[in-house]
Parts: sequence; C-alpha cells; structure tokens
Amino acid sequence: MLTKSKKATIQVRIDEDVKSQAVEVLNDLGMDASTAINVFLRQVIAENGLPFQPAKPRLNDVTLKAIKEADEVVESGELDRKKSVDDLFSEVFEEV
Repeated sequence: MLTKSKKATIQVRIDEDVKSQAVEVLNDLGMDASTAINVFLRQVIAENGLPFQPAKPRLNDVTLKAIKEADEVVESGELDRKKSVDDLFSEVFEEV
C-alpha cells in the first residue's frame, strides 16, 4: 500500500528576469519550475551536496590580456567600424 508523502512549501525570492528566463528554458524541456526544483533537491540528496561544482570562471593569461586590449580599444574610440559584414570581409580578404 502506498502512503502519501507530506508536501512542504518553499518560498524563494528571485530576480524576475532570472525566473522568466528559467521558466522559458524549463517549458522547452517540458517541465515547470516546481518539478525542476524537485529534481534539483533530489540530486542534492543523491550527490550529498550540490549536483554541480560551483566555481569562479578561470581565465588564462592570454584571455585576460585579450579582454584588457579589447577594453582599451573600445575606451580609446579607435574602432574601425564597418557599415556591413561584407565591408569587413572585403577588407580582411584584401589583406590576404
């Protein structure tokens, strides 16, 4: 004989944009937020911790240098903007 499990309620405050984006993704997966949260909590139990490794993104020195250089170009206003992608490719292929 199956026994009914007791249900509990969890209330969470979350940014509206985060919720909207998450609900859209979950709907595409065919589930609602409540189901997704249940899946998440069951995985917490199964893993005896978070079901993913929380970490800060690691950027290597080359990536950090490229980001810094791009920021400097943008801030200097020295961008050579093209009117279209075709103009950009024309210039790139002229140099080759």
